[in-house]
Amino acid sequence: MEDRGKEKIKESSCVILAGGKSRRMGSPKSELRIGSLSFLDKLVYEFSSFPELLISVDRRERHPDMPYPMVEDLYPDCGPLGGLCSALRSCRFPLLFVLPCDVPLFSEELAACLLREMTEDADCVISETEDGRLHPFCAVYRSSCLPVLEEAISRGELKMLRCLEKLRTKIFRAGRESWRYRNINTPADYASLSGRGRSVLAVSAYKNSGKTALIERLIPELSRRGIRVMTVKHDGHCYEPDIPGKDSYRFFQAGAEASLIFDSEKYSLSRRGELSAAELFQISEGVDLILLEGFKWTDYPKIEVLRRETGKGAIEGLSRRLAYVTDWAREELPLRGEEVFGMNEISAIADFIEAEYRSHHLEESELYL
Repeated sequence: MEDRGKEKIKESSCVILAGGKSRRMGSPKSELRIGSLSFLDKLVYEFSSFPELLISVDRRERHPDMPYPMVEDLYPDCGPLGGLCSALRSCRFPLLFVLPCDVPLFSEELAACLLREMTEDADCVISETEDGRLHPFCAVYRSSCLPVLEEAISRGELKMLRCLEKLRTKIFRAGRESWRYRNINTPADYASLSGRGRSVLAVSAYKNSGKTALIERLIPELSRRGIRVMTVKHDGHCYEPDIPGKDSYRFFQAGAEASLIFDSEKYSLSRRGELSAAELFQISEGVDLILLEGFKWTDYPKIEVLRRETGKGAIEGLSRRLAYVTDWAREELPLRGEEVFGMNEISAIADFIEAEYRSHHLEESELYL
């Protein structure tokens, strides 16, 4: 049977609150970018399973290029409570999932968890993160809450937690998913989200274990999550920098120090000399995550691919192993807290990598080769 929370998505509305003034940020937070997407575009894509998805704005005329359905704020200067009430007045379904646009890491899976907690004896379900903080605007509300919330606005009571005292409120505890509630309010918050180092993850294994195949399957999954990936592989032999017979190959073989070929979408550069860490850092500018194939001798964080048919066990002395991707049973592995995934659990592996990346656990202050 399909998960009840996901079933409820199909009979609920969703509103993304994007009508704030963004005073502390100094520019519209909905237009900030994470990877190749704006915050708003990423969230719209993430919650596209909802049959009705609305964007709460202050005034429609201030957003002439908005490509999504908008709901105008009917309660000016009442903050997110006003946006919520406006959406409750407009939405087609009795349940409304609400989320601010400055929480760009939130997931559809968490929305399903909140909806799953919504029972007949509750008016709303709000979130609580591991630090004990309540998030009344990462929540689900019934349309029947509207009279109570509008009465609070008429009294000038705009603090949502006070409003909740008059509603039958359930608490969803986010636990390990609390990192997804990260709120980006200031330039400093945004800078820390982007990170100053480079996020690096090595996919390590013995030969013929399936490293390349795993990376190839992970790239589209990570890209779908807005994570821009660069791959790096070390060749122990002398690789050919281009297809033999092609012009750039012939130039390089003739002794050119560097050979560049490009079109309107991409370019490739072959250059003689040893690649330095500084050059790798520069090349990876604009990339979110560097996936290394191999590199088992380094101290980068790693996923180990372990396949039974190779006849070899886990790599002894492998440092910073975060997880196994394997066809072995869990009880056969020398576990020291690592996660374990099956060979075909690509979505779950991508979820794990994304969580580690978003939590800055993969960030390295310097690169080495």
